[in-house]
Amino acid sequence: MGFNNSQILNLIVALVIRDLRGRYTRSFLGPLWAIIQPLMLMIVFTLLSGVLDISTGETPYVVFSYVALVPWTFFQSATRGSGGSIYGGASILKKIAVPREIFPVIAVITAAFDMLMSGIVLVLMLMFFGVTFTINILWVLVLVLLTGLLAWGLGLGIAGLGTYRRDFIIGSGFAMQLLTYATPIIYPLSEVPEQWLPYYRLNPLVGLIENYRAVIIDGTPPDFQLLLISLIATLAICAITWPFFRVMSQYFADVL
Repeated sequence: MGFNNSQILNLIVALVIRDLRGRYTRSFLGPLWAIIQPLMLMIVFTLLSGVLDISTGETPYVVFSYVALVPWTFFQSATRGSGGSIYGGASILKKIAVPREIFPVIAVITAAFDMLMSGIVLVLMLMFFGVTFTINILWVLVLVLLTGLLAWGLGLGIAGLGTYRRDFIIGSGFAMQLLTYATPIIYPLSEVPEQWLPYYRLNPLVGLIENYRAVIIDGTPPDFQLLLISLIATLAICAITWPFFRVMSQYFADVL
């Protein structure tokens, strides 16, 4: 049975609502868990910044780190959720011929809800520290879309491989931990040795995280050179993983 666009959209909405309800069922704190994770990381990183003597200029370190941790947590959750989404949707995949790509999409949208929750705390924090919002804050919408697209693209690759060998899904968790230190979350980009920068900037998250800070904290337009690198890298990843996923997805029902 084929699905038209309206039916696919209705299915995505229904499954997102199902996942959100299921995530917080029998949870005392419920959606507050979406806020707790980046807050706890912020506290740990703030303590480390004192030990490692990380300078963030006039920006308080709690603001510097939290502005990066909100989108980073979104990216991490969306990527890992996308990677395991085919297993999560196995019961549906075995019954109806639904487009496989929507399951990573659902994981990204669900993670975006958590980002919205932690984003409320971020806004309150920025107001407390007297950060002035400018029209450039609207660039956040572009950055969020690009972050979600990157997570979706990587998630497709993980899902395509992980459905056959769960080692790839498990290993993605370790990869995310390592990527934390290969991205300017704990430290500013200025701390990276200059000779490493041409290679370091190839990480699409570098341009994204730096530009979140630029448009939110500094109130300036994004660094378009960094943003272009992130865009090209993200599109390249999707151009590789999407066709690969489509080929692998033909046999998902046989291995689930």
